[in-house]
Amino acid sequence: MSSDQSSIVAEGFTDTASDYDDAVRFNIGGAQRLIISIPAGQYDDVIDIGCGTGWATQALVDRFHPARITGVDPSEGMLEQFQMKVGSIEGIDITLAQGDVEHMPVTDGTFDLAICSMAYHWFPNKWDAAKAMARVLKPGGVLAILCSGRGGEQIYRDILANTEPMNYTWLGAFDAVQRDIPEMEDYLLQAGLDVNDIWMERRVRHTTVEAYMERMRVVAGHLIGDQSEGDVAEYMARVEKNMHEACGPRGWTYDFTKLYAIARKPS
Repeated sequence: MSSDQSSIVAEGFTDTASDYDDAVRFNIGGAQRLIISIPAGQYDDVIDIGCGTGWATQALVDRFHPARITGVDPSEGMLEQFQMKVGSIEGIDITLAQGDVEHMPVTDGTFDLAICSMAYHWFPNKWDAAKAMARVLKPGGVLAILCSGRGGEQIYRDILANTEPMNYTWLGAFDAVQRDIPEMEDYLLQAGLDVNDIWMERRVRHTTVEAYMERMRVVAGHLIGDQSEGDVAEYMARVEKNMHEACGPRGWTYDFTKLYAIARKPS
């Protein structure tokens, strides 16, 4: 990840860190299912890469209760939320490290388990990111990833595609972040890992336009770039109008696809 891209994403999530938990509470269940899918074993040293506010670490503690956990995130605001949520868990040594995935300030070959929950899709260099995560694992160590899967949120993409003037940055963001099973398998194999399992989960959600747009503000605010606040507000007002027109009897209905992957570093 370039320093410019890393800082833009980090600053975006720092700005919305205090709102993150309320806006994307669906991610709690996804993090729990990721942790449940990790092979049984003893994981004393764990790293949570792109740790965010700590949902995945909370689930990890509940299942494995490791001796030491390192939370890494480029966002200072997210690390502050992580510290408040899990930093004082009794009996576990919690370490925080600020940095992006390709430049994690940790020692290679240190961890029994690396988890990455709802962060991988924001890494612009996904092959390099997989290699960086593989490097920090001990031989035999496990990597568990949860990220956005290919094909989700199509109705919102259709709204964007038909709201003019066209916003190519926001439209292209979906292609940049969503991944499919063969792509994830390639990342992991090229990183020298043995793939245990990769699978997709698709859910249909019903919410309000306002709640959906708050989620987008929290998780994707950094995509606004150098557009003025006035231009963004005007554009989003048109998008929300079109979304309300597309609502059915259960409100704003959309699908969301999650991609899970479990791999192991050869012994």
